[in-house]
Amino acid sequence: RGEIRGAAEPAMACWERDWWQKRHCECTWTKAALWLAFLLLTGGLIAPFAVVKPPTATAGYAFLTRFELSPSPNSTAKPPPLQLLSYNATVHIALRNPNLYRGISYLALAAFSFNGTRFDDESSAAGVVDLYLDAQEEKTVRLEVGGVDRKLPAAGAAEFARQKEAGWFEVEVRLDAVVQYDMARKTWCPLDIICPLRLQLVDSDVAAIAFNKTKCTILRVKISGC
Repeated sequence: RGEIRGAAEPAMACWERDWWQKRHCECTWTKAALWLAFLLLTGGLIAPFAVVKPPTATAGYAFLTRFELSPSPNSTAKPPPLQLLSYNATVHIALRNPNLYRGISYLALAAFSFNGTRFDDESSAAGVVDLYLDAQEEKTVRLEVGGVDRKLPAAGAAEFARQKEAGWFEVEVRLDAVVQYDMARKTWCPLDIICPLRLQLVDSDVAAIAFNKTKCTILRVKISGC
């Protein structure tokens, strides 16, 4: 009998030990799962506040009402090394704020480029953007950029002739901007919005023309607070 009791006691101790380890492991995994769920939940709530997304932009409508070349009066070369470009362009750009909780303030000036030659016009109020977008808001700005007798190199003049023959002009309208994000450091962040466009020259009285929406490129500087 004593041998039977002596053999049963270690078996009972082993069973109890296995049961305790199983309970302990189950408790540990349950706690780990709860902590993981808590971290995922808090991370999901905090992330939208911590991450700052840049705005997006789309050119929804654009056309040229003037785009012509004239020879430079100060040059006697044949053909002149420089020609003068006069242009007027109207562009509608939809600016969207993708952030869930942050508004964005914009200050920007429009610029116009053809064949790599850029033309700035800081005197025109129609090329200035000063607006505010609430979280996930979208607004469309109307830009009117123009210039008279702007110097265009000979390579640009040759490209002008080629595109005029094709009936389309490949130009670029951009916004050189600084933006400020709500609920972040009060830093004004440099940002460039570049919209490559393929435009027709039309009469100013034309109400509508064919135009394919164009997604604009956003270039930003990575600095603290931006």
